Parts: sequence; C-alpha cells; structure tokens
Amino acid sequence: MRSLFEQVVECCGLAPAFARKIIQEACERSGVSPPDTMTPADLIRSLPHIRQALGVFLDPREVALKTAAMRALVKGSWPSMPAVAPPAPNQEIRAPQEEPKAKSSS
Repeated sequence: MRSLFEQVVECCGLAPAFARKIIQEACERSGVSPPDTMTPADLIRSLPHIRQALGVFLDPREVALKTAAMRALVKGSWPSMPAVAPPAPNQEIRAPQEEPKAKSSS
C-alpha cells in the first residue's frame, strides 16, 4: 500500500516529481519531516501550507477540490471531522486574502 505522502502527491494532479517537491516543502514548512512518515494528523497540520503552495499553480476551485480529496484520505482516521464536499459549480470560491499591509508612519 502506498504511503499517505504518496497518496497526497497523487491528489495534486500535477507531474509526480513536481508534486512530490511541492508537498515535501509544504510539509517541512509545517514541521512534518520526513514526509514519508506522514500521519493523518501531520496531513491536517500541513494542509494550510499545501493549499498555499498549490494556489501558485492552480486556480482556487482546483485547490479546493485537491485539498478536499486530501482530507478525504484521512476521513477514516478522523471520524469526527465533518465530510468535505467539493464546491458546487455555482459556489463562489475566493482566493486567500493577503495580509494587510502596515501603514507607513512617514
């Protein structure tokens, strides 16, 4: 059976070597290292970084679909986690908002 990390890489829908690098870096930013030993809790902790990394290459709807598929991988390990359905075709998906810029005092 493939590791959770390999399954997450497959969910990206990007070239495998490229997706592997993106997911590995996102895991490292969230303190999950090495990613080969990723647990369901590690994946949940890494999802914000994964979502951000995928947002560079995919549109917001695709990012939502990919991360929903990743969360579905661990649904069995987290029975209390609500199901994540893909967004409806007419549902608006907003891109993550940037941090507010500090006002200059000059």
